Parts: sequence; C-alpha cells; structure tokens
Amino acid sequence: MNYSLQKGIAAVEMTILLPFMLLLVFATGELGRFLFQYNTLTKLVRDAGLYLGAHADTRQTSTLPNPFIDAECGNCIAETKNLLLYGKTTVGTSPILKGLTAGDITISELPVGSRRLVISVSYNWQPLLGEQLTTFGLGNEIDLSFNLNTNYAVTAL
Repeated sequence: MNYSLQKGIAAVEMTILLPFMLLLVFATGELGRFLFQYNTLTKLVRDAGLYLGAHADTRQTSTLPNPFIDAECGNCIAETKNLLLYGKTTVGTSPILKGLTAGDITISELPVGSRRLVISVSYNWQPLLGEQLTTFGLGNEIDLSFNLNTNYAVTAL
C-alpha cells in the first residue's frame, strides 16, 4: 500500500467515527452539568428549609399560623423563595439555576397543625445544546428535558 492511500483510509475512518466521539463527549458534559445542577438544587432547598424552620413562627406558639401565609409569618415564605432562587432573602437579579421561578416552589404545612413544613421544587431541566434530539426524519423528535423534583421537610422551631 502506498502512503497516500493510507492517509485516505484514515480520513474516511475519522469521518465515520467523529460524530460518535463528539456525541460521547457532549453527552458526558451534559451528564456532568445535570449532576451539578441537581446538587445545586438540593443544596438550595436544604438551606431554604433550614431558614424557613427558624423563621416560620414569629409568635413562638405551639401551632403555626393557619392559614400559613406571608402576612402571618413575617414574610418568611417570600424570603425562603428568594433564598432558594437567588441565594439571599431579598430579590436578586437572576436566579442561581436558570429557568427556576417562584412558581416552581411550593411551601406547605403537612399535615396541618404538625409544625412540619415541606418545601417542594419542580425544576424543568433543559440540556445546554437543545431540548430535543432530532431523528433526521426517522420518527418523532426525542424530548431531552425533564423535571427535577426535590422535597425537604423541616419542623418549625
């Protein structure tokens, strides 16, 4: 075999393998990003839960206000949501996790009268390179986004 033919074969092999290698690299990167964002979300929910547990009962009674609303707990719900979104109790400029909104966060006392507060977050995770994987006309596109759900329960002090 001559040298120019070997270079041609190597180019063809590289052309065939390159898409699979790139897919592997990008998939590994997305998996790492997913794990990082899920870890960040669980840490934010835990920190917000600890804050809420310490600030939910400003009256220091045996029961929480019923209904459990901001006006009855010194804005503890809004401050907890801000802490979860921005990392501080005041409104920030952009959320720590892109796409996370206050509407994704639910704070409730379950069961009522138990002083057990549950923070539930449903975060719609989006891949960096696009929401859908194209099938190049071979079927329906594959949706790559999904919800990350996490809950944290704490007893109000």
